[in-house]
Amino acid sequence: MSGSAVDDRSDSGVGLDGDSRTELSLDTIFGALKNARRRYVLTYLDRSDGPVEIGELAERIAADENDKSVSEITYSERKRVYVALYQCHLPRLDDVGLVSYDKSRGSVMLRKNAAQLKPYLEETDMGRRWYWYYAAIVGVGALALGSVWLFGLPTWAIQFVLVGLLAAVATCTAAHAWSVTK
Repeated sequence: MSGSAVDDRSDSGVGLDGDSRTELSLDTIFGALKNARRRYVLTYLDRSDGPVEIGELAERIAADENDKSVSEITYSERKRVYVALYQCHLPRLDDVGLVSYDKSRGSVMLRKNAAQLKPYLEETDMGRRWYWYYAAIVGVGALALGSVWLFGLPTWAIQFVLVGLLAAVATCTAAHAWSVTK
C-alpha cells in the first residue's frame, strides 16, 4: 500500500499463530476483503498518515454508504457503522494481522502485512456516485426527446438534442475516467 504510517509488529517473521509465515493465505486475504466496510477501512487507512480514530472511520463510512457528506449523517447512521466496526470488522482485521486495533484508545492503523492486499484493492473514488450523473443525462435526454416528438419539431431540433446528449455523455465519461485514473 502507499506511504502511510504503518505498525510493523506483523512483519516480525512470526505469524499470528506462532509459525514463521509472513505471507497471508488467499483465504485470509479474500475473507478480509469480502466485506465492503473492511475494504473501505483498509483503503482509508492506507491514505491516512497515522492512526485513525474509530469515530472518524465510522463517520466516513456512514457518509459514503448513505451518499451524504459527513455533516449530513444522522446519529443512528453513524452509530450503526461504529458498532459494526468496533465489534466485528476491526477485531477481524486485527486478528488476521492487517491492522493494529487498540480498543481501549479507539484507534486503528495499518500493519505492514496490509501491503499484500494492494493487488486486490482497486483505487476507487469512494465519494462520488457516478451513476447519478449518467441517470440525470438519460432523464434530461428522455424529456428533451419526448418534448421534441410531442410538439412535432423539425428534424434539426431532434439532431440538436441528440448532439447535446452525446456531448453530455462524452463529458461525463471523460470526467469519470479522469477521476478513476488520478
